[in-house]
Amino acid sequence: RTSRAFIAGSPLRHSAEEHHDREKRTMGEWQLSSEQRADTVERIKENLATMHFFSGKPRAEVAEVAEVAEVHLGRLAGSLEKRAYTVATVESRTTTGFRPHHETLKAYARKLSALVLDAVNGDLEMEGVGGPEQASDGASLDLTGAREFLTADIAEEKLASMLVDGSTVSRIKFSTKSFGVDAAHVAARAIRNIKATLKHADMSDIIAGRPEDEALQALSIISEALADAQLESLDLSDNALGEKGIRACAKAYAGQKALRHIAFQNVGCSVHGCAAVDELLVHCSEMRSIHLLNNMSGCEGAASIANVIARCPRLEDFKMASSRVGSDGGLAIAKALASCGKNLVSIDLHDNPLTHEVSGALAEAIGAHPGLRRVNLNDTIMENTGIEKLAVSLARAAQSVEHVELQLNEVTPEGAAELAASLSQLVNLRHLDLSENELEDDGALEISKGILGLKQLEIIDVRTNMIKRGGAVALAKACCTLPNVKELRLDDNNISSEGIEHLKEVLRAGNKEHVLMTLDENCSEDDDEFEDAHATLDSAVDELVAALAAGHL
Repeated sequence: RTSRAFIAGSPLRHSAEEHHDREKRTMGEWQLSSEQRADTVERIKENLATMHFFSGKPRAEVAEVAEVAEVHLGRLAGSLEKRAYTVATVESRTTTGFRPHHETLKAYARKLSALVLDAVNGDLEMEGVGGPEQASDGASLDLTGAREFLTADIAEEKLASMLVDGSTVSRIKFSTKSFGVDAAHVAARAIRNIKATLKHADMSDIIAGRPEDEALQALSIISEALADAQLESLDLSDNALGEKGIRACAKAYAGQKALRHIAFQNVGCSVHGCAAVDELLVHCSEMRSIHLLNNMSGCEGAASIANVIARCPRLEDFKMASSRVGSDGGLAIAKALASCGKNLVSIDLHDNPLTHEVSGALAEAIGAHPGLRRVNLNDTIMENTGIEKLAVSLARAAQSVEHVELQLNEVTPEGAAELAASLSQLVNLRHLDLSENELEDDGALEISKGILGLKQLEIIDVRTNMIKRGGAVALAKACCTLPNVKELRLDDNNISSEGIEHLKEVLRAGNKEHVLMTLDENCSEDDDEFEDAHATLDSAVDELVAALAAGHL
């Protein structure tokens, strides 16, 4: 009690109390006066000219800057200060209020310093100085470029082509620009001004760095305006949406009856987020494309998306990649894809732990779409059992398939033999990716047999497959029979130095040396103990090539 009484009456205690009072008075919204900002702009302009002079650039450039110092540097300084002030204003807000003013002032100074240095190290041609950053051709507007927090004033400038009377913009992309509530109101006004012509809206990455409540409000304002247009495509990717954000954007897509393409990539589309998509995305009769990527949907979320697929009789392009979908969710997706019409052109389920348990249902889905051109099942743990089932269905779709990706699926020589039999029937195949499997030489020989005579094949990727000299040479000889081959990717295998020379010699003889990609990561091994195996492989491929040349294959 004595110590507390001493502290309570001490000068130290009074000092702490005064500091606390000052902090309380400065916990409101941070701002600088117009005079302070104008003075800062003037100082920046002077410093830019001085720093550019001493930057070591040619005198001609310095003279050119000097001629336009009052106008060019003044506009540049104003642009830099406005951007730094906007960033500081956004960073001043927290989920519970505002940061102390001294912290925000430091953030303002740091951002302004970084922008000034970037300007000096660059060519001083920045947005607002050397012309608008956004690209507009009258029919479209693309804001993609340097990241920036937009104020209402800046939004007015950037969306000017949408705000003019009679604007006929039909395609917009707001990516890399972060919209707060004030800027969102401007965007909504601009969108409503072109609602009669707007068809394509890319709203990916438009709330970065905003507090959650502000971001959700901005999304809701913009989405409400988009509801007035008749959209054909909508991209909401790269926004930290989660279920709340998906619901905040609902007006943008829930009532769109002509919507053909929608994307929720990297948006935190969890189990509950997927359920919200299933609940809100009800008009799917015209849907052609659904893209989901890098979410945490899991099997339960995949089941919700399967419900959406079932409502899409015209679906052509489906992607649900890197979404933690296991076998149960994969089965739900595959069954939905098998029964959603016959129009699928592309299936992309890469980077999901589906396992071979899904392969039978996937095989049915592949076989149900005669026009299928692209299949991406990279890193789905199919193993030989799954690959064998998929190979049969690929053969049935032989006339249309152009692109097959089966990277990272633990395919061994046994699985390669089954796959090769199907590959030989894919007469329009252009791209084959079997990298990061376990083919070894025997598997490489099987694949060599499968691709012989595929006249449209352009890219063969067999990196990281424990392939040695014999398998590499077999693939090279097969490549020499392919008129359109552009790339043979063999890096990160175990080809000896002698094997590499033999490989290049074979390709050179077939006038295909240019197709061999880099071997920087190759791990050379001694060839001596493998000479007999190499001779056997060479002989087998030579016989096949001869048969092909004689027209027997």
